[in-house]
Parts: sequence; structure tokens; C-alpha cells
Amino acid sequence: MSDDNPLEPEPALEPAPRRAPAKVHAPHNIHAIGIGRTGAAYIEALIRTGEIEDLLATPGTRFAALLIDIGDDDLLVPGDYARSLKARLRSRGISTDGFHYESLALAVPDPAALGKLPKGTMLPKAGEHIPRAIAKAIFALNAEAGEGALQHFADHVKGSDVPSTVFLAYGLAGGTGSGIAVDLAQRLKAKLPASAQVVGVGQLAHSGDGNYFNSAAQYQAIDAVDAALQSSTNPFGGGFFVVASEQSWQRLSAYTSTGLKEVRQRFKQMVTNRFVADSFMRFAMSDGSEHLLRALQPGRGKCTLFDVAKLTHPGVQVLPGEAGSKWDAVLQQWIGFVPKYSGLRDSFRTDYAEVHVHASHDMQTDMIDASLKEVIASHYLNGGKGGKASYLSFHNEFFDVLTAYGNVILPGALKDDFAAYPASKASFDKLDAAGRLLEQA
Repeated sequence: MSDDNPLEPEPALEPAPRRAPAKVHAPHNIHAIGIGRTGAAYIEALIRTGEIEDLLATPGTRFAALLIDIGDDDLLVPGDYARSLKARLRSRGISTDGFHYESLALAVPDPAALGKLPKGTMLPKAGEHIPRAIAKAIFALNAEAGEGALQHFADHVKGSDVPSTVFLAYGLAGGTGSGIAVDLAQRLKAKLPASAQVVGVGQLAHSGDGNYFNSAAQYQAIDAVDAALQSSTNPFGGGFFVVASEQSWQRLSAYTSTGLKEVRQRFKQMVTNRFVADSFMRFAMSDGSEHLLRALQPGRGKCTLFDVAKLTHPGVQVLPGEAGSKWDAVLQQWIGFVPKYSGLRDSFRTDYAEVHVHASHDMQTDMIDASLKEVIASHYLNGGKGGKASYLSFHNEFFDVLTAYGNVILPGALKDDFAAYPASKASFDKLDAAGRLLEQA
């Protein structure tokens, strides 16, 4: 890894070195449906990082993945990784019967097929922003193919007696995922066995996402999730994670200015989104999904914030070999930024917090842990540092010695607790009547 290229991503593309587990966990299946570009990143992360093939080595386990998008640009890379995973299973003598992967590329139809559209509406091309209402209409036009793919997915989940969590992952700020996710979750829930819980994973846009940041679509998406969680037919019975990526974006972006601006921007977006998706899926799979299942318990009926709070990035701000005092100062600086970039409003409080610190043994994980606890308890826990709220922390050795981050988990959030909600509403309010209709679904 070169020190003179701060945009070079950490080596997250290869599986981390595996260790024998400290204890035997009861098996728990993880399955996932991804929608749109962000959903594709989560499916890719789950397949790429290696944990799924270890899971499938356990008798009786299964894994199903379904990726849905308008157009096929973002389906190609996850498909390649799925084929690679199947080959790795065969090379290890693991049956591929437990593995199911399917992708569904929907086409943008002729405008006449969508019925009456607001005057002057121009249909976007695949790969461009698809307004939520149009995404929903396109999915409805492909109802037969969509139902078939969902049924194939559900049938594979039913083929195992092992309890399951099914993730439904998408970006809250885009149109494809946010336009169809809640309806799709309702259909999915009806097809799954009682032993499978559906958990939503919605990623907030970060400030490097251009027009998606605090978009009108994100306002509607947060509203839809909040309403679904509080309804009697809540399709996200297992819970709903709202994933914050702002600090990961800020940590990479700060102090980086090399290369062409447009290329640099796209590359930083890719690195950030992959890092965040990888971090979430590694957490979900860790220790037989024990941490996932525990973290979901306090948040039922509300959202659980999952903040990937990145503290250091290779070659950015501090370099290998520099004084330990400089590393400590940088770590303290970015730990202090957690409340600024978490995506939560200052008024939010909860009775539970969980933090998973990932760093090399040279990074002083005890100091990181203590400092994160100080910041999180004082900002988010009822009663502050001396209160009775629960705080759990875990240390994890990270395979890149130059990267440190903490997964901060805070349950109990409603829509008004997210800073993005009023900011996105302001974007929605600026639209004309036709624009609002296109983002309502």
C-alpha cells in the first residue's frame, strides 16, 4: 500500500484471515435481498468477504441472495462474486445445494405503459435517478417476474430448519430501493416461514453523494419506514437498521486532494460505500450472528442506528512510522466527531448502546474504547455517563494496521430523531407539484 496515494482503499476486497471461533455458536442463516445500487453493494459485501462460505460448511445451513435493479449496470460485479463463491464452495468440498443467487434487471418501459404521468415528465434512463413513483410502477409492470424471484428466494429459505435473518438492503436516498422496498417486504414476509425474520437495512446518503444527499426521495423513504415499523402489519418484524456513512466519507475525504476531481469523487464514493457495506455485513455474520441478534432486541418497532464511525484511513492525515502521539491525537479528534456525523439530532437519547471497535493491537484499542464510551454516553445515553443505561463494547483485531473504526449501534430512533429527515423534507418542499408526485409512492 503506497503512502503517497491517500485514496488507495484499504484491502477490503479479500477475505480477512480466519481464526477458529472461541466458542461454538448455534447456526443462524443469513439471507439478503438488495435493491438498487446500494443494495448491490451490500449483496456484494456479503458474498465477497468470505463468511458465507464458512457458514455453508455447517450442515443444515443455507444462503439465498436476490438482487433487483432497474438496468443491469450494478448487477454485474455481485454476479461475478456469486459465481466465484460457488467455485470456492466446490473447491472446499462444500455442497452448492445450500447456495442460491438470482438477479433481476428491470427495463425502463415505454412511457405509455406507465399510464398517466405528470405533464412534461421525461423518463430517466437505467442507471440515472429513478423517481420513487416510477420505480414502483416499473416493479408493478414486472410483477410476474418479481413474484417468481421472490418465491424462488423464499423456497430456498424454507429448505433449512435453521433460524434465519433476511436482510432487505437499499439506499434511502435513491428512488429504486426506497420506492419498492416496503411493498416488497410485505410480499416477502407472507412467503417466509415463521423461523425467518425480515430486517431492513437502509443507508442514508452522505455529503459526497451529490444530489442524493438529503434528497426529496430520502424524506419520503424515511417517512415510509417509520410508518411501516409502527403499523400492525410491520413487515420488518426483526427490526430496521439505518446505516450512517457520513463519518466514513468525511474520514476518507479529509486532507485528500490528489488526482482529477471528478475521478477522485467517484473513487471516494466507491471506497466509502464498500467500506460501510463490508463493515455492516462483517458485524452481521460475526460470532454466528450472536451480536446481530442481541443488537436487534432493544430496537423493535423503531429504527436502530448503525454508524460506521471511521477513525483512521491509510495514508490520510497520519502516516506509518510517525510519532504515536500524532496517531493518538488523530484518533481522539475523530472520536470527537462521532456526534457530528452520526446522523442523529442532539435531542436523541436511548437506554442502550453497543460499540464494536476494529483496530490493530498497535492502535491502543483500550483508549479508543474508553474515549468512545465517554462521547457516546454523554451525548446519547439517558442519564449520561452516570446513568443506568446499558453500554456494551467489543474489541476486534482489524487486518489493516492503518485503519481503525467503531461500529456504533444505537436503537430506539424515530424519523424525527434523524437530522436527515427535516433536511430532506426541505428538499421535498422545494419541488413543484409534479416533482412531488414523482417522489411519492
